[in-house]
Amino acid sequence: MIFRIVLFLVVVFLLLRFLMRFVLPIMKMTRMTHQHMNDMRKKMEEMQQGQGSRPSKRVDGDYIDYEEVK
Repeated sequence: MIFRIVLFLVVVFLLLRFLMRFVLPIMKMTRMTHQHMNDMRKKMEEMQQGQGSRPSKRVDGDYIDYEEVK
């Protein structure tokens, strides 16, 4: 009877240890990666919206006079 309890406790301990050392860090890294990717996507969307609303400085038909360098 006591052997079963000790064996059960050892198995539970090993399972918890495995979860804490391997599974949780992988889950944290995955969550951080997804968060970073979402932040980058939002920044890219903001940059694209900012470029689209900015008026162009060049107007077709303007002539820029220049001198030829020899």
